[in-house]
Amino acid sequence: MDRYAPVDDDDYIDEVGKLHCIGSIALKNYQLSRPLHQRSSKRMKKSSSCRTTLSEVHQQPEESFFFEQTGVLENIISKLCFTEELGNGEEDYTVEMKTIYEILNSKSGLKYSLLKDVILDQLLKAISPSQEERVVRTSVAILSTIVTANRSVIEDIKRKGLQLYDLATALKRNIHEAVILIYLINPSPAEIKTLELLPCLVEVVCTSKSCKLELTSILLTPPAASLMIIEVLVTAFDYETNRMHLAAISSPRVLSGLLKVPRKDNLEEFISLAAILVNCMRFDGKCRKYISEFSPVPPLVSLLWSNQKRASSVALEFLNELQRMPRYINKEASTNMCALFLLMQNSEPEYRLLAANLLLQLEVLEDTSAKSIYREEAAEALFESLTCEECPSTQALSAFILSNLGGTYSWTGEPYTTAWLVKKTGLTLAYHGNLIKNYDFLDQSLQDAGIDSWCSKIAQRILHLGTSVFHALDKGLNSKFKRVSRDCLVATAWLGCELVKGPDELRHAACEIILHSIEQFLHPGLELEERLLACLCIYNYTSGRGNALIQHKRRISCVHSQILEAGTKCNGAVTALIYYKGQLHSGYADGSIKVWDIKGQKAILVQEMKEHKKAVTCFALYEPGNCLLSGSADKTIKMWQMLQRNLECIEVIPTKESIRSIDSWGELIFATTQNHKLKVIDASRKAKDIFKNKRVKCIRVAQGKVYAGCMDSSIQELMIINNRQQEIKAPSKSWMQNKPINSVSIYKDWLYSGSLVLEGSKMKDWRRSSKPQISIAPEKGASILAMEVVEDFIYLNCSTSMSSLQIWLRGTQHKVGRLSAGSKITSLLSANDMILCGTEKGVIKGWIPL
Repeated sequence: MDRYAPVDDDDYIDEVGKLHCIGSIALKNYQLSRPLHQRSSKRMKKSSSCRTTLSEVHQQPEESFFFEQTGVLENIISKLCFTEELGNGEEDYTVEMKTIYEILNSKSGLKYSLLKDVILDQLLKAISPSQEERVVRTSVAILSTIVTANRSVIEDIKRKGLQLYDLATALKRNIHEAVILIYLINPSPAEIKTLELLPCLVEVVCTSKSCKLELTSILLTPPAASLMIIEVLVTAFDYETNRMHLAAISSPRVLSGLLKVPRKDNLEEFISLAAILVNCMRFDGKCRKYISEFSPVPPLVSLLWSNQKRASSVALEFLNELQRMPRYINKEASTNMCALFLLMQNSEPEYRLLAANLLLQLEVLEDTSAKSIYREEAAEALFESLTCEECPSTQALSAFILSNLGGTYSWTGEPYTTAWLVKKTGLTLAYHGNLIKNYDFLDQSLQDAGIDSWCSKIAQRILHLGTSVFHALDKGLNSKFKRVSRDCLVATAWLGCELVKGPDELRHAACEIILHSIEQFLHPGLELEERLLACLCIYNYTSGRGNALIQHKRRISCVHSQILEAGTKCNGAVTALIYYKGQLHSGYADGSIKVWDIKGQKAILVQEMKEHKKAVTCFALYEPGNCLLSGSADKTIKMWQMLQRNLECIEVIPTKESIRSIDSWGELIFATTQNHKLKVIDASRKAKDIFKNKRVKCIRVAQGKVYAGCMDSSIQELMIINNRQQEIKAPSKSWMQNKPINSVSIYKDWLYSGSLVLEGSKMKDWRRSSKPQISIAPEKGASILAMEVVEDFIYLNCSTSMSSLQIWLRGTQHKVGRLSAGSKITSLLSANDMILCGTEKGVIKGWIPL
């Protein structure tokens, strides 16, 4: 029916009479609901005059009839919106206004349309920021009710010039109902961001009980509208903007409020909640545990069955994020294996893999053979994507899923399968652990005994597919994408832990297929964890006979290749080097410390600080709290921790002398001073002297013992547990020659000392009267200033050529080469088969054997 069709005046008069009666009754009921002593005779007269106007309607001339009825409606709206102290009756009046509008909306004709316009005009006028809060609140509530019931009204009010700014201002005045209108107007993400509404939206979500208007008939509530606008703010912008918004909602207080917002069976609200939670978990892993404990998982899991693609997709993302915890799978999801199976068959490639990941893990939890079709389909989906190089994103996702399928995660969602496997290789020393990035080997998630059992169960199901698994992994190991090949190495390693227990036939076949691709990860200079995983693979796939294979294929090359050069001249000489938390730390003559992220042949400076007043002379690791120690010429030892990936000083230990070198054992700190004293500092930070009759030049702590190289060329040994001291190398017999021990080094179970001659023996064989098993004289008249031992090589920095390193074969004691640093070497460090040195010009250089 035409909106502007002619209408009979008698019908029109009857309908407007009904509208007036509704408004009059509402006002009358309001007056009766108030206490008698609070009634206003003035307002009673206004209500009476309103009814008088109705009785006179039929007596009005036709030409003035419409204008009179317009006045009637304006009068009703004025009384509903502007009457003071509406109190508890406000909800009823809002419903009455909605009813008036619905009656007008059900009729066709120009006059009805014009009267509807009168209502909207009056309400929009009342939303002006210049109006009192009570007026704006009531007008917004009425308009929200009308719009919620009839979404087409949105276009009318937008056409009439409703300003988002006015609604935003109302929301900032604590008028929560305004957020409903903002949501329904559907502004662009850019417009929402410009309004700066996030703090108000958070407040609505967290204080929804304080909402002034609680209408059971409203389909959309202020908290629900806030929830859906927040989803836009954390998903619709660039990475940095989204993270800025996520930072404002990731606290337990806000998460708690968000989790309470969605109403039962409201699909859109649960979709928005799931999308927000997914992004919160990705932004801050600390949210993950809270969300896993308090999320309404059943309704979120039920999104898997939705016909809406968006709903099922966000449910898959949510459940996959939720399982990135120490072997966490929610039991609620186990009844949805059929839904996952259907999604795996009908979804886009990315979501197909997410469904396959969940399906495989749920099948393990069910622990029955009846659903083997799920397992086979899911595993095949993962390996099929792994071999598809034409789609790098899905190949990378399948490799990531496979790498952690049999392992575990930390509580913050970091993949910890590699750390768990590295521990299996026997890596226990803090020094080696700090060569590996991003893992806390003391994390409780790595202490879970259930990881081995889980790995065994999941590996059995994967290995059931036969050699096709290893053909797929072999292709992944040789991928041109580093992340894919690394993840495939991890997957190969945890599968090998179960393969070694199985039949020889499959193990031999796997060895033939994959072993040649594993060997590439053994090369010096690669990440330590990759080399360790490769060793673990070779050991398991060859049933423990892999060492002979490695030795047979291995050739010692004396040629070294420089792979690293970093640093600047502005801080002076590089006086100390160490690896801590997987990053290279360098100390300088001006007291500064720099942190470098080493990626291949690139060194990226990630942090720089200057808290020492004089040169940083040495570093050491301190196991309690997994800390770093720095010693300085400013007579202090500083203790550092990596907090949120930033190095921060947590303690300053004053000393009476400048520090030359430090080491630690348990809570004890051992330090040599400028005056060649050896001090031990206990947990209470009290210091006492050791070897009081000796002048100590250098120290090394290992296996519960302190080895001290002295100025008289002797070596002293201290058994820490019982404080027993003994001399394991006698002083020089020649009083004419000053032969201090400048350096002491320990490699495996060998102890090496450097003075005029390099001497070495197994630690148990060092005796005062025994001759060394190795003795090397680098050059006539040259003193060994520093040395490092790495696998097949011994590197010496001597006084006759302080800008270079001599390379000696450890086994044959033959000199095979020299490395030039370009200027005087002031610090030396070996790490993961790499030799690094710092120079007086502030440059760090690194080499590996080819």
